[in-house]
Amino acid sequence: MSQDTPLHGALRQKLLIRTLGGERIICFDELLPSSAGDFFSNDYLSLSTDAVLREHFLNQALAAPRLFGATASRLSTGNSAEINVLEGRLQRFFGYPAAVLFPSGYSANASFFSTVPQEGDAIIYDERTHVSCRDGFRSSPARGATYRFAHNSVASLEECIQKVLRKHPGIAQGNSTAFVSVESLYSMEGTFCPLVEMVEVIEKLIPAGHAHIVVDEAHTSALCGPNGSGYISLLGLHDRIHTVVHTFGKGWGFHGAAILTSRQIREYMLHITPHLVFSTAVPYTDIYGLSSCLDIISGERGEQLRQRLRVLCRHAHKQLLIALKRFPEGLLFVEKFSMDDTATRDLDICSPIFPLCTAQAKGLSDYLLTKGYASSPIIYPIVKSPRVRMSIHVSNTEADIDSFVGAVVEWATNHAQDVVPLVVHPENKHGEMRARL
Repeated sequence: MSQDTPLHGALRQKLLIRTLGGERIICFDELLPSSAGDFFSNDYLSLSTDAVLREHFLNQALAAPRLFGATASRLSTGNSAEINVLEGRLQRFFGYPAAVLFPSGYSANASFFSTVPQEGDAIIYDERTHVSCRDGFRSSPARGATYRFAHNSVASLEECIQKVLRKHPGIAQGNSTAFVSVESLYSMEGTFCPLVEMVEVIEKLIPAGHAHIVVDEAHTSALCGPNGSGYISLLGLHDRIHTVVHTFGKGWGFHGAAILTSRQIREYMLHITPHLVFSTAVPYTDIYGLSSCLDIISGERGEQLRQRLRVLCRHAHKQLLIALKRFPEGLLFVEKFSMDDTATRDLDICSPIFPLCTAQAKGLSDYLLTKGYASSPIIYPIVKSPRVRMSIHVSNTEADIDSFVGAVVEWATNHAQDVVPLVVHPENKHGEMRARL
């Protein structure tokens, strides 16, 4: 097949433009190096390679009467006792009236916001809300009434709500709903949402029954809360947060997602959401895989893994603070350490995400590749300012962390004279910038 068509030429040009902006175009036929420790995946509890989980899953799978595809959507013959049992376990574990499974977190977020908000409603969201939610906003009946506030700013949220109430009097009159979309932990910054304070503002300004708070727990599910049930459980906000998305491709070491919500919303989504109506239901392998993950996460081993992760995160925090203070911020800095925040410190939680911000993110990433690390730079348009994101995992050791920080210091020492101003790009016309990887 010819590669010289106008279409192929246009696609090559688009990729070329991205490389000129500093982005690496990856050859997917060649794997990234893996001789050094993992500091870049989302597998925080290292469950994807956990021998205990593997054996537990295989025992369940071998005993199962069905193992492969569901063969149809849930509106047809794809519904099963097994999927209903798993959803029942998830709703009890997370403390919500109902749960509905999705094939991915992206699908869950996009599906909720494209179908649940109705005409006349408004959607308020943090400026760094994930792109999957924004995709849902654009196809929502409420797409003409979306409003963003400054990242993690309670004051900005309050101003935004007041603006929405003035522009949409139906909310205060009891005829429509204001949806508020936030994340528990933002993956590009490693910052926790000040959720208690935000809930207080929402409840103060919006009449009871006319606010609907949606929290994406992608990067906190399995990492905190009683038995790993998440940030909302840790804060005791079950009765004040209306819908929660838990994804299973990060702390759970698997894939897929679940929306925890009311029974009415579950029923509505199962009948209306195209991602569910027109897609085959999740396969039996996923059901047994997630059930096995839940057994480990909610048990004694899960607590041991969470405690070990907290120890490693604190060690990384300490080592980075010591190592990077010798370099000018114009060369390299960590955007924010959420462990310095009093609220999160009192809760005994810490972020496993450390964004190493530098205008030379590609150069730092290339250097780390030579050291055997599977590093990729994160640059515009994914983030406003370039960075390499360091993530901590249970499989890391203190020595691994010290070696990685040492490699970063080596690069910074070699480029100490090459300070380049850090350019912060504006958001594009769609207000679309941040994406969780």
